[in-house]
Amino acid sequence: MLIEVLPEISDAELEQFMQIMLTQYGHDFRGYAPASLKRRLGSVIKKYGLPGLTILNHRLLTQPEYIRYFINEITVSTTELFRDPSAWIAFRTQALPPLFTLPEIRIWHVGASTGEEVLSMAILLKEIGLYDKARIFATDIDDISIEKAAQARYPIRLKPLYEQNFQAVFPGKSLTQYTAESNNQLVFRPELLQNVKFLRHNIVTENPFGEFEVILCRNLLIYFTPALQDQVVTKLVDSLVTGGILMVGTKESLFWCSAAKRLVSVNDTERIFRKQR
Repeated sequence: MLIEVLPEISDAELEQFMQIMLTQYGHDFRGYAPASLKRRLGSVIKKYGLPGLTILNHRLLTQPEYIRYFINEITVSTTELFRDPSAWIAFRTQALPPLFTLPEIRIWHVGASTGEEVLSMAILLKEIGLYDKARIFATDIDDISIEKAAQARYPIRLKPLYEQNFQAVFPGKSLTQYTAESNNQLVFRPELLQNVKFLRHNIVTENPFGEFEVILCRNLLIYFTPALQDQVVTKLVDSLVTGGILMVGTKESLFWCSAAKRLVSVNDTERIFRKQR
């Protein structure tokens, strides 16, 4: 397997980039893991055939209309329907049952990307009869991804994987009841999004906007330094009602986060927690 060779980025260039993003656009990248951020920036530089980050920094300074597309390019949008099926099975069987008696369930997807996780939640709630009492908020810093999420249309080539993941969570059932095919795309039925609100929101720089019974922040914390992880997790735990559920990525750990002492584990392997205080 060939390793992609990316342009080298100096610490000084990276510092200039972070200052531009903060002062010009209000995006704070100072708490992002430097190695990961350099890889993402290197990919953008290579895509445009630029000689280095200095030229990209100049473009960001002089072409403010580019920021919308740059945020889409710099963020990681790796997601899929019912990603990590075992985590969704644990969420359904171990985390959700105590919430059945509530009159309303408010759910926040942090870093919703192109929306497959939101659709996974909507389908799960439809399957178990909780959708009508759910209010789902899906947020991301990337306008383009949020717009794609609201369309709920994906390349047809993804259908076998999405069907496989769905059947792993719901054996013997078919995803076809929630989808149709049109113009070589897999289109999810509009009623899945009738209780969903898509919003642009930056969890790093902006305050939360309510209290929630369920928060999913999966595969986002891995791009942050431990200090920023601690800040973000504190925001998330503060936004949960007592007894609320926090679900993070299966490769993410909360053990160094100060707010972790306010959580109890529902499932260690699948990184599902319940707020106890």
